[in-house]
Amino acid sequence: MKAIVNTKLILADGIIWDGILLYEGNKIIEVSSASDITVPSDAEVLDAGGLYTAPGLIDIHNHGSEKELFCDEPLKCAEHFIRHGETTILPTFYCSLNREQILEGAKRVREAAKTGVGRILHGLYMEGPYMNGNGSNQKYILWGGKIQKEEYAPLVEELKGYAKVWAVDPAREGIEEFIRYVHEKDSNAIFSMGHSFASAADCRKIKKYGLRLQTHHGDSGKAPGFAQGTIGAGCDEYTLYDPDIYAELICDENGIHVAPDMLKMVVRTKGVERIILITDAMPLSGNFTNNEEDGVAYGPDLNYDYEGHLAGSHLTLDHACRNIMKHTGYGLCHAVRFATLNPARLLGIEDQVGSLEAGKTANIILIDDMVHVKRVILQGEIVV
Repeated sequence: MKAIVNTKLILADGIIWDGILLYEGNKIIEVSSASDITVPSDAEVLDAGGLYTAPGLIDIHNHGSEKELFCDEPLKCAEHFIRHGETTILPTFYCSLNREQILEGAKRVREAAKTGVGRILHGLYMEGPYMNGNGSNQKYILWGGKIQKEEYAPLVEELKGYAKVWAVDPAREGIEEFIRYVHEKDSNAIFSMGHSFASAADCRKIKKYGLRLQTHHGDSGKAPGFAQGTIGAGCDEYTLYDPDIYAELICDENGIHVAPDMLKMVVRTKGVERIILITDAMPLSGNFTNNEEDGVAYGPDLNYDYEGHLAGSHLTLDHACRNIMKHTGYGLCHAVRFATLNPARLLGIEDQVGSLEAGKTANIILIDDMVHVKRVILQGEIVV
């Protein structure tokens, strides 16, 4: 038995200021106020020194560190992100990879997930293959043209059950056939509205197949208006009014991906239960500092593609939590929820991870009030 004492416990909907957490092996045994719990005399005690104890962070949309992609070097990437408190990650494969590269990358991720810090790898987030081609790194996108079953069937067959999220363009010709096929092969697959100029009506048509997410809200494309001077209702608007859809947010230091006022509006509209912080982290692809002629501003934690346009970030989730508190005024408990319980519920693993509760996996981090990570416990083992 091990005990974390002298700590403040961050729960899904509150904080225990005088907390104690007991865990044994890889499971949490008890979470309570110090006045309501007795630490066994033979327990190994970790004095948190007044730090906060929180569940490990869950990053569902992460391509890799500044140096490597998950598809190429999954263990090196895992070693980077676990130092920042990320104990569950979905490595993200972009539509710039061909089928063979995706399948080889998936094999590497599966193998890495068997041991050590690779245990944080929980499956794949497929950012594509069938979005609209208007995202970053456009000249490298390989999944254009007509959607054909002979092209995607081998991919889906190999990745069924392991690809947790498929990001698609709801307006793309032939997309419903692809979605139906994935859904038939894996009824638990989650679909996300990726780069798209789709209308809300296009989004509504595919909801029945498992549409539950929007890929980086506010940064995926806008639906055209019906006439000059009008604003269309597209993926962003559909996400805001449909209570079942989760909104991913890239929350960078300067509020460039999503402006602070927009962040406030999205959180207030969706409610704290449907916001998921992501990193959309990518390897460094250039030395661009700005591209202001095209309306792109520089951010120290952002990534830019070969043309100097926004292409993900160099965020880690601890920084994203800190940034959303800075930009919106929401507190520590909410910020941690956006990066723990909410993504766990989306993935259907909230019975295992995402909050500090008896019976859940002992993925635990110790942080200060600005989410600086001081200690990481992965499945009951101190790793940082």
